[in-house]
Amino acid sequence: MDREGHKIRAGIAEYNEETKLCTPIAIQGEIKIQPNEEEEELGFYDFEWRPLDKLAGKDIEPISLILIPGETNWVPIKSSKNGRIFALVFSSNQRYFFWFQKKNPANMALDALNEEDQKFCDAMNAILHDNLDESEEENENQEKPTLIEDSGDINMD
Repeated sequence: MDREGHKIRAGIAEYNEETKLCTPIAIQGEIKIQPNEEEEELGFYDFEWRPLDKLAGKDIEPISLILIPGETNWVPIKSSKNGRIFALVFSSNQRYFFWFQKKNPANMALDALNEEDQKFCDAMNAILHDNLDESEEENENQEKPTLIEDSGDINMD
């Protein structure tokens, strides 16, 4: 990936363990990923989500994380039929949920990835998986963290 990194318009979502629903928060945001300056030789990347506006009555903080190849997964929430929701899942099973905000053209399903979405997902997968050496690939084939056993329906309201 180039030094500039990648950006995409995306909001955050909350996951409710009891109802198994993932609910987007009505706030505009942006994800930016770029090589980590201090650990670039190890293949680490900086992941930052930041709000682009304010949400009345709720203080939304930016999310800053370090992506470590082989320790992090970018997982689509396939049960979402009315939006494009992904989870960033760490080997510790810590999860962050994001929804792509750019509207699809009228001829595309709401849950279909548009060209910009697909480019971003390809970049994430290249960062997290394609850059692994053989020993890391063997470790990756071991048990992965469980994202959601029964994901149920995605609530976009």
